[in-house]
Amino acid sequence: MNSSHRFYYSKKSHILDLLIILFAEVLILFLILVLVGIDFVILSAVLFLEAAVLFLFGVTPLLTYHEILDDQLFLRVGWIFRASIPIANIERVERIERGPIIRTGVFFRLSSPELFITSRGYDLIGIKLREKQRFPWALGKKADKIIFDVLDADTLINLLETRLKSIHANRVRES
Repeated sequence: MNSSHRFYYSKKSHILDLLIILFAEVLILFLILVLVGIDFVILSAVLFLEAAVLFLFGVTPLLTYHEILDDQLFLRVGWIFRASIPIANIERVERIERGPIIRTGVFFRLSSPELFITSRGYDLIGIKLREKQRFPWALGKKADKIIFDVLDADTLINLLETRLKSIHANRVRES
């Protein structure tokens, strides 16, 4: 089959993160120069760490997207988070107008089996899984509800629902 559909998410919150990281890194660099003086080894190490943090948390989220590829839903946020969810494990897909938390990024509550991968707090997509799935990139969290967002939510929901109907029809035929 090999059909791929890319779904981009809002980059606004990641651009704000990038600006905050840049400000923090300039402040740290300034404090090191003022408090420690110009020690080349320390300065080089700090510059390397700052560049790595900036790239990992500030730049890579701007370059990725979510994707439906064959029978898998791939959710990605830069090099920070990756998940592969078999479409056959999805029980239902729903539109969520307003998220329960305004916070953005990859996060979860310890007390509930929900995983959030959001770049905004509105116009979200919720998927309920048939069975809990472990997400290694989210500290091994086991979840059966994933809430995320894309810019073209209608197309993603329609595509997932079409694939779910096809999977359901195949299950009925096989039984």
